[in-house]
Amino acid sequence: MKSLNTLLNRHVLSALVATPLLLANLAFADEAPAADVTPTVAAAPAEPAPPYTLTYNLGLFTNYISRGVNNSSGPAVQGGIDWAHSSGFYLGAWFSSINPQWTGASGTFTNLYANTTDPLTSRGNHVETDWYGGYTHAFGPVTLGVGGNYVWYPEYEKSYHNRNQNTFEGNVNVSAYGFTYTFYHAFTDWYGIGNTRNDAPGLPTPANASADSSGNQYHELKYGYTLPFADLNLAAKVGYQRSPDICMNQKDFLIGLNRNFSLPTGGKPLEGFNAGAAYTGTFATEQCAKDTFYYYDDNGEKTNTHMISFFIKRSW
Repeated sequence: MKSLNTLLNRHVLSALVATPLLLANLAFADEAPAADVTPTVAAAPAEPAPPYTLTYNLGLFTNYISRGVNNSSGPAVQGGIDWAHSSGFYLGAWFSSINPQWTGASGTFTNLYANTTDPLTSRGNHVETDWYGGYTHAFGPVTLGVGGNYVWYPEYEKSYHNRNQNTFEGNVNVSAYGFTYTFYHAFTDWYGIGNTRNDAPGLPTPANASADSSGNQYHELKYGYTLPFADLNLAAKVGYQRSPDICMNQKDFLIGLNRNFSLPTGGKPLEGFNAGAAYTGTFATEQCAKDTFYYYDDNGEKTNTHMISFFIKRSW
């Protein structure tokens, strides 16, 4: 935020004060000066600002962390476009590169039940896309919102046994004084977890193989605050995932710092940059979830380890 204060020069102020006195003396003169009859050309009215905004963002992240779980196992490119109307409605689209073994033939969600002889085991999705929209309205310091998000994997056919891992979640949220609480509810099988998990031949049927992961719930509480020094922004969150029919209940957290900045150029600075770091992790809340397939990729690498991730992005 920038502000500018303008002080009047004492000489200019004196001239302004003297002007009415001079005009009063001219009023008593024998002859008044000739009036200026030059026609005044009215300035063209400024075009009204459109009732919507359209913004873009693009960034590089050392890891793509979602709800405490590492979806990329390495650097990820992310970006999106957002349309917001003054009425409160909004739409957006977003993408991120991901680890193909995370949603691949035996990645994360199906690792425990994958058939290692399946010819699809070396394949997987490389990109996740999110398509979302909703409505928000402010009531004084409190803002309420409702929305939905559809996660779509363009390389759907590369998922394990062509399983549909696309997921739709609805959400409601409330924000006030830097805090935002959001409740998410899955209306589809959550990332393909459901009653087809026993389709890997030769493996025993899991105890809850007939369970349905639609109805998966996620509670999230976020807090953001601009610190009074170094122009740093504090970002923090805690989350709780509840899976009614599948043993996947877990907690996650994030704590991080970031800073807005601009890049100097030969002319106007290039603005809209933000960079920072965040420390993330998860805690399984059930014994059966502590070693679940959800926390491993196809290489056996744990995806929920506590870690520090860095990023730089730009919005314009």
